[in-house]
Amino acid sequence: MASLEEELYFAPFSIVPARRSLMRSGAVVPLGSRATDILLLLVAHPGELKTNQEIVKHVWPDTFVDDANLRVHVSALRKVLGDTKAEPNFVANVPGRGYTFIARVERRSQVLPIEPASTRIPRDADSLRIIGRDHSIETILYQLGKGRLVTVTGAGGIGKSTVARAVAGRLAGRLEVVSVELSDVASGDLVLTVVASALGIKSRADDMLDTICMTLEATPTLIVLDGCEHLIEDATKFVEAVLQRTTSARFLATSREPLRGSGERVHRLFPLDTPAADVSPEEALRFPAIELFVERADACLGGYELTEEDAPIVIDICTRLDGIALAIELAAGRLESMGVASLAKSLNDCFKVLSRGRRTALPRHQTLRAALDWSYMLLNPTEQRALVELSVFRGRFSMSAAEAVLTDDTYDLLAALVAKSLVVVEASAGDQSYRLLDTTRIYASAKLVESGEYDRIMIKFGNYLLELFEASTSVMHTHTTDEVGRDFGSLIPSLRACLDWALLGSGERILGARITVAALPLFFKLSLFDECIAAVTSSIGYLDANPDVDEASRMKLYTALGWPQMIAADAPGRGIEAWTASARIAEKLGDVDHQLRSIWGLWVDAINKAEPNTALGLTLQFAEMAAVSPDPADIVIGHRMKGATLHWLGRHADAADCLSAMLAEYEGLPSAGHAIRFQFDQKVTARIVLSRCKWFLGREQEAMADVAATLEYAESIGHYASLTNALAEAACPLALMSGDDELAARYISMLRGHTKATMLDVWRTYAECFEAELVRRAGDNQASLRQLRQGLQSLRKAGFVLFETMFVTTEARALSGLGRNSEAVAVLDASLQKSTASGEAWYLPELHRAKANIQFEMADMANAKRSLDIAGRTASAAGAVALARLVERDMA
Repeated sequence: MASLEEELYFAPFSIVPARRSLMRSGAVVPLGSRATDILLLLVAHPGELKTNQEIVKHVWPDTFVDDANLRVHVSALRKVLGDTKAEPNFVANVPGRGYTFIARVERRSQVLPIEPASTRIPRDADSLRIIGRDHSIETILYQLGKGRLVTVTGAGGIGKSTVARAVAGRLAGRLEVVSVELSDVASGDLVLTVVASALGIKSRADDMLDTICMTLEATPTLIVLDGCEHLIEDATKFVEAVLQRTTSARFLATSREPLRGSGERVHRLFPLDTPAADVSPEEALRFPAIELFVERADACLGGYELTEEDAPIVIDICTRLDGIALAIELAAGRLESMGVASLAKSLNDCFKVLSRGRRTALPRHQTLRAALDWSYMLLNPTEQRALVELSVFRGRFSMSAAEAVLTDDTYDLLAALVAKSLVVVEASAGDQSYRLLDTTRIYASAKLVESGEYDRIMIKFGNYLLELFEASTSVMHTHTTDEVGRDFGSLIPSLRACLDWALLGSGERILGARITVAALPLFFKLSLFDECIAAVTSSIGYLDANPDVDEASRMKLYTALGWPQMIAADAPGRGIEAWTASARIAEKLGDVDHQLRSIWGLWVDAINKAEPNTALGLTLQFAEMAAVSPDPADIVIGHRMKGATLHWLGRHADAADCLSAMLAEYEGLPSAGHAIRFQFDQKVTARIVLSRCKWFLGREQEAMADVAATLEYAESIGHYASLTNALAEAACPLALMSGDDELAARYISMLRGHTKATMLDVWRTYAECFEAELVRRAGDNQASLRQLRQGLQSLRKAGFVLFETMFVTTEARALSGLGRNSEAVAVLDASLQKSTASGEAWYLPELHRAKANIQFEMADMANAKRSLDIAGRTASAAGAVALARLVERDMA
C-alpha cells in the first residue's frame, strides 16, 4: 500500500507539512518547533501579509508571549534559510505589522510506502541521542548477559524508560524484543493479557501463561516491562512464573522500586551530573545535565549555543532540577517563550513552568507534576504522610532527624521511600544520610501545606534543631571550622527555612528566637554573618516587644548584635548600643560570662574609635570581672586586651612583653570556645598586634615573617573572620609601611576577596583605603584622594577610625601631590589634635613626619625642621625604631 503526501517546494528548500520536516537539496535541516510553525503558516499563504498577532495566535494559542519572542524565532528561521533582514529572499518584514513569505512556492505530491506495524520492536524508540547514560546501558547489557531479570529503578523522570528502550534497541538484532507498556494497565490481573497481546497470542485465560511460555521458549526473547511500580506484585509473580518455566526468556523491567524477584539484578539510575557554577561553557558541556539542556534547547530554538553569560544560569537550572532528565528537557522546551534568565527565575514555581512535554510521551512523562503524582499515588497513606513530613528538610538529614519529625515508625518508612526512589541515600565517611530531591521536596511541601499540618511539623522540626544546637555548643566551640562545617554544614539550608517560617512566616516567634541563639556558634564559626544579622535583628524585635519572655535569650542576641563582624559601614553606634543593652541584662541576671563579653565589646568599640585611653579603663574592668570567672582563660584574654591597648597608646615595648607572656600562658590552657565568646581566635589576634609591635620596634623582617605565619595559621584552622582581621590589621598596613607595594597589593586583594561575599563592610572599606595609598604611589593623586575620602566617610560614619591616622597621612600626601599643601597641613593638624585628646600615639611620628615633608614643599623650612624634630623625639620616646629610621632618612 502507498499514500500521497503534499510537499511545498521553494528552491532549494522543501517541507512536508504532515511530517514537519524541512529539507534542503534532499537533506534534513534542523529547525525548532516554533520556527517550523511560523514557516508552515507563512509558506501556506505565499505573498500574504500575516500580522504579528495572527502568527502569535497560531504558534502560541494558549500562551501569552510578546513580539520579542516572535522576533527570536523568525531570526532563527531566517538563519536556517540563509535569509537576511536587509535583503530577504524568503521572509520579508513589514515593520510594525507582520511578515510575508515572498518566494515562489510549488506544491508537489510524493508517494510514500506504508510499512506494517509490529509489536515486536521497542515502541517509540527515541531518535534523540541519549546523553549521560552510556555506562548504564553497557552495565545493563552486561547484567542481562549474566542473569535473566534486570530491573532499572530510579526517581520519576530520571530516564528509566529511555535507557530501557536503548538497551532493547541494542539487543534487537540478537533477540526478539517485545516492549510492553504497563502504565496504562489498571489491574494486575491484566498483565498476562497485555503481554500475550504484545506477543500476538490469542488464547483462553486458563492456559495463557503456558502459551506465553511456549512462545518465548521457541524464540529467544527479551520482554521489556515498562512502568511496573503500580502492579509490582502481579508483575513480579508473572516474571518469576515465566522464568521458572523457560530457559531463554529474559526480562528488562523499569520501576520506581525493585521487583524483589528471584535472581533479580537491580540497576539504579542516578541524576545526571552537574558542574560547579564557576566553570567555563566548554567545561560545563562535559557534564551530561548541561549537555542535555543545551541539546534540547538547540532542537527547540533551531540553534542554541552555551555562552559565558548563560553558563552559570544553565548550571543553576540543572542543579535546581536535581539532574532529572525529564525536568531538564521540559525546562529547555520553555525557551520557546522565555529567555534563560527568565526561566531560572520562574523555577520557584517549577510545576507550573515544567508542564509541556512531548505530545507523543506517556501521560506520566508529559509534565513534572504528572511524574510525581504517579509516584505519590502509589504510596500507602502512611508513606504519603511520611513523605510530606520529610519535606521540611532542605538538603541532607539523618535518621535521628527524621525520627524527630515523622509521626510513624521511621526506619520502615525511610526504607520504603528509599526503595520507591522518593528518598535518596547518601553515604560519606561511614555516616549514612538521606535527602529528598528538590523537585520531590517542593511537591511534597505543597502537599504538607494542603494537609493543614505544616505548622505542627515545623514546630517539631524547630524543636529538633534547638535541642541539637544546644547540645552541640561545646563541640562548635572547640572543633575547627572544617570539622563544624562537615558535621553541621548540611543543616544550614534547613535552619534557614525554619527561621524564615518562625521569624517571618506563620511560625512561633519565641521558638525562632531561641533557635537563633542556639545557632549563634554555628553562624559565627562558618562566618555566615549576613543571615545571622537578619535572624538576630528579627528575634530582638520580637523580644523587645515582649519583655521578660526570655531575658537570657535577649541578652545573648544583643551580644551577637555587637560583634564587629555584624556591623555594616552604614550602622553607626549599633555596636555600643548592643553591648550596653547586653551588659545591663547580664548584670540583672548575674551572668558573669556575658558581662565579660559586654565589657570586651565596649573595649573593641573604644579601640575601633581610636580611643585607647577609654579602652585602657575597660581592660581594668575586664580584669576585675575575670578574677571571679570560672574560666581561667578569661584572665589571659584580659592580658591580650591590655597588650593591644598599650600598642595603640604607642607603648610598643610594653605591649610586646605583655602579649608574649599572654601567648605563653594561653598555650597551657585547654581548648575552649574563646573564638566564639570573643569573636576571634585569641592566638591570631595576639599575634596580629605582636607582629605590629615587632615592626615598630625595628624588627621588620621578623614581623613580616610572623604575619605570613599568622595568616597561614588562621587559614589552617578555617577561621576566616580571624584571617580577615589579620589581613586588615597587620598584613596590609605593615606591607605598606615596609614599602613593599607588590606584597601590599597581594594582601589587599586577599582582604577584598575574603569580604566581598559577606557583610564585612568595614573590612572591605579598609581594603579600599589601603589601596588608595598604592594608587597615590603609582602617581594618580586625584584618584587616590577620591577613593580614600569615600572610604574615610564610610568609616567615620560607622565609628571605625582605628586606622584614620594612617589614612589621613595618605590623604595629606595626595593633596600635596595636587599642589594643595595648605589643605594638606590642615588635615594633618586636625588628626594630631584628635590623637592628643584620645591618647592614640601608634602613628604619631608619621603624622609629624608627613607634615614636615609638606612644609618642606611649601618652603616653610623652620616649621618643617620643627615638625621633623617632633617626629624624631616622638618615635624615640615610643621605642618606634622603624619610624625613627624614616625620620633620620629625611633629616639626611
